[in-house]
Amino acid sequence: MSEILPVDLIKNLQAHQIWWDDSLEEPVNIPDETQPGGVETDTEIKDEWVPIKTDRVDYRKKIIIVDGVRRIDAHLILGNTGRSAILGEFVVGAFSLEKGTVAKRINECVIVLPPEIRIKETLIVGRAKYIPIFANNGTYEGLYRTFIQRMRERERETAYEFSRSGYTVIADGPLQVPFSEVGVTLGFVKSIRKSYLDERYWSVVLKLKKGERTPIFTIKSSENLPPKYSWYLRLKEPKYFESPFFGLVRLEAPYTLELKEVQELAQFSGGFLPYIISSSTLSSRAPENLAPLESLERRLRAMFHPVEHIRATLRKMIAQAYEEV
Repeated sequence: MSEILPVDLIKNLQAHQIWWDDSLEEPVNIPDETQPGGVETDTEIKDEWVPIKTDRVDYRKKIIIVDGVRRIDAHLILGNTGRSAILGEFVVGAFSLEKGTVAKRINECVIVLPPEIRIKETLIVGRAKYIPIFANNGTYEGLYRTFIQRMRERERETAYEFSRSGYTVIADGPLQVPFSEVGVTLGFVKSIRKSYLDERYWSVVLKLKKGERTPIFTIKSSENLPPKYSWYLRLKEPKYFESPFFGLVRLEAPYTLELKEVQELAQFSGGFLPYIISSSTLSSRAPENLAPLESLERRLRAMFHPVEHIRATLRKMIAQAYEEV
């Protein structure tokens, strides 16, 4: 990417206002999951479903956890036609359970622009360098969706890199497409927004005890994407006053794997993940969040550029850009 003086780039963009109040909240209607096109429940068990028990294992070798954190730094208003852009930063990391360290980190700042604006220059704000990327839709939701997709691409690339090197990767959230490039990766979905199953099977899900899982089922995509394997797992049993969803997560595995491999991963997930959950004293998302995930997210957030410095610098840049007008 080429670079010009930041003030000149501000002039070229006709950026004349910055929002950083409630307008920076994430749009709530942008899902991480694709819409299912159907579910096959007889993938592993042809007969009536029952909970499947797993044996506890302590296997930390060759396990990598991949996650990303994101932040919107500013929302720029461009010109006088209501167009806008967002400045965002994300950090993607890979955590080695064997070594207890972050094996890889990627920090990227981007300015997401509407499709009709085409610039090649990097916007430098202090030490942060915002690379231009372009949305297909110029609405705020469209800009934000492009921002998320950029981070998801980096997460998928990181997961594939380690899985290709022989690691089993646990990725936070649903598996990102294309699944053929995911490798041996488990998608860890801790927010249960869809049941995927009808009442007959869902009753089995809610009866799961700690370390028990459902049979593996197959989720077909409605967007011409490959299907994927999935199962529900109970990380911790709810107490009498807690929701039946307490401690319940859903796992995904790529359809490129043989069913036997997926069964081994499903047994591994039930025998290992319930024993590395985060404590409620450390995480508001416990027990659905894993302790290594919580640790990784804290370390990644520490890599963000100071947001107050970025916003103060932007104020000065805009003032300088229009001081002669």
